[in-house]
Amino acid sequence: MGLGKKILKPRVIAATTVVLVGVLVAANIIATQKYSSLIDNILGGQRPVLSKEELNITFKQDFDSKREAFDNGNKVTKEICEEGMILLKNDNDALPLKANAKVSVFGKNSVRLVTGGSGSAEPGASGSAADKTAFGWRKTIFDSLKDAHISYNETLMKFYKNNNASGKGRPANPKMENSGVPTLETGETPYSSYTDAVKKSYDKFGDAALVVVSRIAGENWDLPRKASDDPTRHYLQLDTNERELIKQIGESGKFKSIILLLNGSNYIDLGFLYERTNSAEYNEYGKYIDGVINIGSPGANGIMALGEILTGKVNPSGHTVDTVYTAYQNDPTWQNFGGNFTDGGDIYMDKNGANTKYYGVEYEENIYMGYRYYETRGAIEGEDWYNANVVYPFGYGLSYTKFSQEIVNTAALEAAPLTYGENDEFNVEIKVKNIEGADGKQVVQLYAEAPYTAGGIEKAHKVLVGFAKTDTLKPGEEQTVTISVDPYYIASFDNHDANTNGFKGYELEKGTYTFHAGTDAHHDFATFTKELAADVQIDKDPITNNTVEPLFDDVTIHMVESLSRADFAGTFPHTITDAERRIDDDMLTALRSKTHNNPDIDQYTSVPTMGADNGLVFKQMAGLAYNDPLWEQFLDQMTFDEMIKLVSDGCYKTTDILRLGIPETKSCDGPTGLVSFLDKTGKVYGACYYMSECLLAQTYNVKLAEKQGNAIGNECLIGNERGDSLAYPGWYAPGVNLHRSPFSGRNTEYYSEDPFLNGRFAGKVIKAVQEKGVYANVKHYALNDQETHRSAYGIATWCDEQAMRELYLRPFEMAVKEGETRGLMTSFNRVGTTWAGGDYRLCTTVLRKEWGFVGSVICDFHTDAYMDSKQMLYAGGDMNLCADSDLQLQVGGKGGVSATNAADVNILRLSSHNNLFVLANSAAMKAEVLYYKPAIWRIALVGADIGIGVALATWGFFAFFTLLRVRNKNKEEAAAE
Repeated sequence: MGLGKKILKPRVIAATTVVLVGVLVAANIIATQKYSSLIDNILGGQRPVLSKEELNITFKQDFDSKREAFDNGNKVTKEICEEGMILLKNDNDALPLKANAKVSVFGKNSVRLVTGGSGSAEPGASGSAADKTAFGWRKTIFDSLKDAHISYNETLMKFYKNNNASGKGRPANPKMENSGVPTLETGETPYSSYTDAVKKSYDKFGDAALVVVSRIAGENWDLPRKASDDPTRHYLQLDTNERELIKQIGESGKFKSIILLLNGSNYIDLGFLYERTNSAEYNEYGKYIDGVINIGSPGANGIMALGEILTGKVNPSGHTVDTVYTAYQNDPTWQNFGGNFTDGGDIYMDKNGANTKYYGVEYEENIYMGYRYYETRGAIEGEDWYNANVVYPFGYGLSYTKFSQEIVNTAALEAAPLTYGENDEFNVEIKVKNIEGADGKQVVQLYAEAPYTAGGIEKAHKVLVGFAKTDTLKPGEEQTVTISVDPYYIASFDNHDANTNGFKGYELEKGTYTFHAGTDAHHDFATFTKELAADVQIDKDPITNNTVEPLFDDVTIHMVESLSRADFAGTFPHTITDAERRIDDDMLTALRSKTHNNPDIDQYTSVPTMGADNGLVFKQMAGLAYNDPLWEQFLDQMTFDEMIKLVSDGCYKTTDILRLGIPETKSCDGPTGLVSFLDKTGKVYGACYYMSECLLAQTYNVKLAEKQGNAIGNECLIGNERGDSLAYPGWYAPGVNLHRSPFSGRNTEYYSEDPFLNGRFAGKVIKAVQEKGVYANVKHYALNDQETHRSAYGIATWCDEQAMRELYLRPFEMAVKEGETRGLMTSFNRVGTTWAGGDYRLCTTVLRKEWGFVGSVICDFHTDAYMDSKQMLYAGGDMNLCADSDLQLQVGGKGGVSATNAADVNILRLSSHNNLFVLANSAAMKAEVLYYKPAIWRIALVGADIGIGVALATWGFFAFFTLLRVRNKNKEEAAAE
């Protein structure tokens, strides 16, 4: 009996050894294959050894060091904020402040400004604390006041900094929730916490009270539509403490003026500012507000512009890029956004009423989003309705200067008919004069009004078709600016044949077109008309001459209820009902499907050459055109596995194929500064934290867009100065989705509610950044206009194709045509039931065939839950942004591709061509990589493997001989018995 116990131990040892060996092997497979890219980002990847030979493609670097490029970025940011911050109200000449003014800055968030959004593109997500300190991370509002020689109330500032005295403040930004956030506190200090000593400090700083109101936002969550202190109110209204603070300051009588500073990228409800908005709150606290400045999300140092605006050293010239309306509950988008007010209010149910794992959102407002709704309904229902619903129109902004504006070529414009065709753009010349006040700049806007027939094609009353900004004009000085109008941007997309002429596509209907030159979308200073003699049907793209026709009938058909100008009241959107959330088996099957919808695969009948020895290396492809014959010879050299690797391994980088001289490159987020969300290795550091995209758009100055693109391009070109000296040739930006709702968490990363403004600014930024060898992955294509459930199996987004074409696709179209972007990123959501990144219509028919895009399409962060890599490739996608090596593309894997399948290989080759063309025309060619030293973690892993292997072998050796010893002893004892 005792012998059995003795023999048990070595068996356990042997079994444990086998298990440990198995675990070691499995860990090695996971580390070196499936999650190698993720580990590279966290621990550091392979290390390049560079040639000193200069390649034959160069990009002009304007700065000698990373520090110089960083300082330039800050300079550009401040300049943009000077022109982008908006003076919304200035009663009683409250601004500018007198010289050496003494002010009190109110608001708990005054000591913790919102500088941008949260999420993967948040500046500060990469780079060490030491880097941020060394590069002058984040200025404060108090730095700005001091620099402008404005004295501020330090007692009040210290009170807010002391959390024990003034409260803990606002919470941290929610994590990437992928859902609507139920509620958020503003963190404002209750007025009951203000001590007598704090109140007495007002006496010496009474020239103005600056009241900071901040709202946070971020990726993968949308702003709550219920306030934390009152479920009948929402997060973008002032909360109880903010209202009480304003009231107490106003009633104190200690301040010559009260200036509201709006901090954040999501416009708040300002209905309380004016009696005309029918706000009962005006007399309670709104009447005390003399001035309002939208300071936006100014990045790390853009706040330095504020002090100069307050003192008049800088004359404000920013204008709104969203309509500032009141009673957000009355906006059409309120009814269909996020979770529809309840947890699971946007989830689909099967025919039996059980919840599925799929979600949906319906754009029932159709084309009537933002000012398109308010200007159109206001034109129908009159000024009283408009004034009750709109606080500040789209394009609104004040100045310390009065300007006169007039169209100088009206007669010539009206004498010439409206025509459509090549070179049929026309120029509107507008003279602007500074007639009173300080030196200043003025924004000029032009809107088009197309002829409308009740019950016919849906048309907004006004659509932005051009804008310009003057130089700085001195008193009495004038300047004539020119706005060029392309009639293509006036056309309506009739996918219903609403005018019953048998045609579906873009149309210009005959009749009188009125053009409104205005200070904003509502107030005209001049108009002119042009006549179109006959209907124009646009069945060909004006750039590519390729066919344009409706493609998304399945998405449009779902939108049986959409807002119509013919009956705004009767067709006003409603929140989706439980009955409408029930879906049939066909729709459920479509949501589950990962089948590609590429209709052209029959053209691929033979497997192309792979693995040829043509003697070409990648540096010979530098700068070559996409259709250069040498590309075919180079692509013939690639093996099947190399093509798989190239399209699969795109996690904030592109992968190397060193056999052919293809280097690994670095790609950075994001719209407000260069970061790398997963990179913990310090390759991305010391980059400027820029202001929000909407602050740039608020300048209405495209020259500043070019400056920002140039600044970012220079930062990318210098790249990893202290490390491998390689550039960052890829940039996941700019974002061009629309501000469909003020509650969208990612509005800070997008320009505006207007597609034309979005596209024009994006195009200028892209052009400038690509001149420095940086390809911009414009995102998120398309209909990614909310964050809630966008990546929860890809929220099904439903939208009439007219609205898709005229609004949501237009900025991407302009990025391709005006910006000539070589990169694009698809979105998490679905267009209808099909994942955007796997939709051939979106990624090939519209993008490549209609618009003429030439370049690489990367998906947003890959998730196997519903994104299928083969579906993506067949749709026209070229690269996976994923944290693993995406084994589903391997032969035999789920949805895999085969080296013997002609279509599979040709599609892989096409994607490889797209990816390599972009790299060959980028700063990736700044230097040649000779070879790579292995990643330190891989060396450590090999060392650990050897050490553990030796230990296990030793353990096994002793286990084996222990087993022999026990058995021999057993035999001896048995013989003795």
